[in-house]
Amino acid sequence: LSSTLAVLTSVPLGILLTRSKFRKIAPRVVAIVNIGQTIPSLAVVALCVGFLGIGARAAILALWIYSLLPILRNTLTGLLEVNDSIIEAAVGMGMRSWRILTKIEIPLAMPIIFAGIRTAITINIGTAILGGFVGAGGFGDLIITGNNVSRWQILIVGASMPALMAILVDHVLGILEQRMIRHRASVM
Repeated sequence: LSSTLAVLTSVPLGILLTRSKFRKIAPRVVAIVNIGQTIPSLAVVALCVGFLGIGARAAILALWIYSLLPILRNTLTGLLEVNDSIIEAAVGMGMRSWRILTKIEIPLAMPIIFAGIRTAITINIGTAILGGFVGAGGFGDLIITGNNVSRWQILIVGASMPALMAILVDHVLGILEQRMIRHRASVM
């Protein structure tokens, strides 16, 4: 849920910040979003508990904050790296700005945007274990339980499952990313 919310927030924000009216404020917005990434993840979770109380909502908010930067930064990078001559040619052909964005800029930037999404989701899976410390459940509960009852086997399961999930999801998303890159190359 937090990854989906991060995509739904960061991609449109990144698109907005690449438009000429908003390019000047882009560094400030990125700096603000960067604060969420520079604060240790446990502290972000603790701050969210202070606002929302114990439970899943606090964990989702913390993971959302923690996921924003990679997606936003890659969206900005991908869109800003679209060659100006391609956009100029589209303008010369009579394309309007919305059509240029949806038919040229976003498709060309999509592999870079997707790389940010992949990074954010992988980080999110690994960081989600902190939800167990704020009553949100998940594999963090196994780590806490294993530690409390001095059963290293439970603790290992709680720690290794998110790592395996992150590796698997990263692998699957990597395959999708490579397909996107190949498709982009075949179109060009």
